[in-house]
This record gives sequence, C-alpha cells and structure tokens, in this order.
Amino acid sequence: MAVGIAAGFAMGAVAEILLIGGSWYSVLEDVLYPLAFVFALVGAFSGGFLLLAAEHEGDQWRAWRAFAVFITCTVFAALLFWGAV
Repeated sequence: MAVGIAAGFAMGAVAEILLIGGSWYSVLEDVLYPLAFVFALVGAFSGGFLLLAAEHEGDQWRAWRAFAVFITCTVFAALLFWGAV
C-alpha cells in the first residue's frame, strides 16, 4: 500500500512538472532520467534480494522470475546511465 502511494505521488509530481515545465527536453534530462534510473536500481537490488531468498528456499520458479527482474532492471539502469551521460 505504501509503495503504491509513493509511486502515485511520484507519477503525479512528474506529470505536474511536465505540465508546468516549458522545455520537454530539460524535464526529461533533469527529472525523468534520474527518477527512472533510481527506480531501475531499486528494481535491480530488490530482484537480487528476491533471487537470493528464492535460492535459499530452493524455489526454482521464483528464482527464475527474480533473475528476470534482476537482469531487466540492471540492463534498463545501464541504458539510462549511458544514455544520460
């Protein structure tokens, strides 16, 4: 519930910045890229922890799903990082 509220607040803040901001590119560069990068890093860390927990419990299907989340978020974070540099 708290994660949903935080995500809704973040999306509302981004929408407000997009509506108020004059230049779209500067909003993307200054707000959305760092925000998406932070969300991708959080996804990569949570996917890694979920992978470790699933491996510890011996649940192979959960481990594969956590591995997919980890790899996807890691690749997304790398693309965002190198795209912003």
